[in-house]
Amino acid sequence: MKRVLRSAAVAAGLMVASCAQDREPEPAPQPPPRTLTIGIKFDQPGLSTRTADGKPTGFDVDTAVYIADRLGVRPEHITWREARSEQREELLNSGTVDFVVASYSITAGRQQLVSFAGPYLIAGQDLLVRQSETGIERPEDLNGRTVCTAEGSTSAEKIRRSFARNVRLSTRDTYAQCVADLISGTVDAVTTDDVILAGYAREHPGTLRVVGHRFTRERYGVGVRKGDLALQSQITAAIRTMIADGTWRRTMAANLVTTGSKPFTAPVVFNAPDQPLAPGDPTTLDPDLVRVTKAISATSNARDWEGFRSLVCPETADAIDEIVTTYTPQYDKTLGPEVKTAGFTNTVTGVTQSDPDTATFVFHEAFTNVPEKYRHYFKDIDYTGNLVRRNGEWKLCSLAADFVEP
Repeated sequence: MKRVLRSAAVAAGLMVASCAQDREPEPAPQPPPRTLTIGIKFDQPGLSTRTADGKPTGFDVDTAVYIADRLGVRPEHITWREARSEQREELLNSGTVDFVVASYSITAGRQQLVSFAGPYLIAGQDLLVRQSETGIERPEDLNGRTVCTAEGSTSAEKIRRSFARNVRLSTRDTYAQCVADLISGTVDAVTTDDVILAGYAREHPGTLRVVGHRFTRERYGVGVRKGDLALQSQITAAIRTMIADGTWRRTMAANLVTTGSKPFTAPVVFNAPDQPLAPGDPTTLDPDLVRVTKAISATSNARDWEGFRSLVCPETADAIDEIVTTYTPQYDKTLGPEVKTAGFTNTVTGVTQSDPDTATFVFHEAFTNVPEKYRHYFKDIDYTGNLVRRNGEWKLCSLAADFVEP
């Protein structure tokens, strides 16, 4: 009897095992989707504002969404957090946000508090005034006047320090409040970067205008928690790709050019952490490459633009001309005769040759005889150039400029 029961139990066990084998295996639990909390401004037309339904829109927003996508995060898994100028460092270092894309200028002082990826945009400080205002065309005209900027911004203090010592300063929580004060006549001007002011001018046609006298150059970076080099590097790589694949230019056209803003060309995106290009071993470089890089520097220093252009690839010559004239004092149409006597000197600081027909070099441009008030405009520049050897001759085929923080 025991043998029979034992046999029945074995048979039942085999049947259960067989049924278990026939049953579909339970799917493995999926990990929850990755999320990000990103800090942006809520009041900067063209860069970042919110639509009627609360959805953020603008160049900074599109940049943040692109970065998030490269990090594996879909737009619906992003939490947007307002990051006012005076809040950005605290939001980052407390871990409240993962990163900040909020017209965040890279400065030497801020680099002591947070780490930056980028830059992803270059802007310049300007003035917003009433359309009927005829007495303010330059920051020097603000003596005895009142200028407004957002709390935590250094824009107004720059004016008092370098251009108009008798200016009266007004600060508000947001630039939108400054603009409301300007329209009501409480203040005479609003100051911040031109790309921001252009958006407000477009929102109030016939009422407000941008003076059009940029007097600084600002590099916008993506802020991350101080020392988070891994995230800094990932974001920097995403910005490089955004510029290279054409998304940056399309986003610029859709968000900023439509406001009437005339932004600078795409900036050089530095490494994370930022590392200069090594000088290169002259014994391993093609001698013709060394000769051409020296000739590029020499023709530029001599203002021999015809000779310089002879060293440039024909299909990119106009684009390179635009960069060179943008950053050469004598050709600057914004500042005019004030910087006509300013000079510059270029020095080759690094050359690398990746293969027999391609190379990269950097030359450092230092400015001389620049009025002190424009030192924030004519910061030293590191130009990065890419060269290609065609038919045995090295040619400069692309050039980009990046400011050197003091």
